[in-house]
Amino acid sequence: MPEQHADGGLIVPPLLSVCAAELVERVDALADDLFRAITAEIAPYAQLSEEVRADVRDFNERNLHEQLTCMADHRPVRTDSTRQCVRRRATQGVPLDAVLHAFRIGYRLMAHALIERATQQPGTTMDDIAQASMSIWSLLDAASQTVNDVYRETLVGLARADELQRLLLLDALLTGKTADWARLGGTAASLGLPEQGPYICVVAEHSDVTAMEQALLRSGLRSAWRPRPDGLAGIVALPDPALSSGSARVPGPALVLEAVGTAVTGRAGLSPVYTRLRESADALRLATLARASLPSGTHRAVTLDHDPAAALVAAGHDLALRLGITLLDPVLAAPDRKDLMETLTAWLDSDTGSTTEIAEALYCHRNTVRNRLDRVSRLTGRSLLRPADVAALYAGVRALKLGTH
Repeated sequence: MPEQHADGGLIVPPLLSVCAAELVERVDALADDLFRAITAEIAPYAQLSEEVRADVRDFNERNLHEQLTCMADHRPVRTDSTRQCVRRRATQGVPLDAVLHAFRIGYRLMAHALIERATQQPGTTMDDIAQASMSIWSLLDAASQTVNDVYRETLVGLARADELQRLLLLDALLTGKTADWARLGGTAASLGLPEQGPYICVVAEHSDVTAMEQALLRSGLRSAWRPRPDGLAGIVALPDPALSSGSARVPGPALVLEAVGTAVTGRAGLSPVYTRLRESADALRLATLARASLPSGTHRAVTLDHDPAAALVAAGHDLALRLGITLLDPVLAAPDRKDLMETLTAWLDSDTGSTTEIAEALYCHRNTVRNRLDRVSRLTGRSLLRPADVAALYAGVRALKLGTH
């Protein structure tokens, strides 16, 4: 059995040290045999490009030389070349089982060569041969564990690097840094999006990227998301209108609105449709305005045309709030301010302006609705029959509703 060194490496018995010293002299030929066996037995290696196959041959020789030299010097067998090799193959996309198979072939050839020489050493017993064989297979076990560990570590690192690249590219797009986008080699494919629009930008009060992605995928929509302190910002690719068929097919924007609205846990805003990824920063600004047009605590997704006046108020919210408070201050100071504001809001939100419908919604008589509206008109000095006054009151009410932003 091999000796376990303090640093975790294995030291082979003296018999194998002698045999390894002889094999170091012909490591070139052994590496050639190993390369032929690997490319003959393992399909993924046989399908590699000539450049990568040459790299495989080079690492075969480096691995063999490193391990045989450690054995010959009676030192713990090193794994530096093994680790470098595994990282390289993982990066090149060679499957883990193929990499493990290649190392098993290498140890099989090395074992055959070492044992053949061991049997030729004077005074070698069957027990010596058995001990030598067990040492080699212990080395294979240790190498297999190293291959598994390093391969998985490399995949995790690659995944993190890919995700970081995606986040940097999304940041560049969403902040309008087109120079950074170009410098980073940005492409739609690198974000998992089609090269051509149409696209929609979405801003959502939501923290689960996976849940949002899955909700959109269930509707056949691809998307890329950037977590932010206030939730998520994302770009959604719409179906190509040219590929749409059937009058009953749901339009792309409506599809996104429904999917996001189902998944979101707070407010969400959608931008208008745009065609070039480099327009994403402008789209993000519009999506943010759409979201801001909803009062805090709302759980829904909207577009800008859901409530254009509220979107305009959100765009200049501080000014709108100041004007709204000034306009409605007499109402807010009245003892019955709650009833007055509730009735005014219901009237402004009404599709018909019918006092009968508003009375039913507020559980009061329609004359009560009329009296409250008349009182608002007197307190504010604004006529509910004059469009400009109605627009001012609407903006003031919306500004107060958005005042908790």
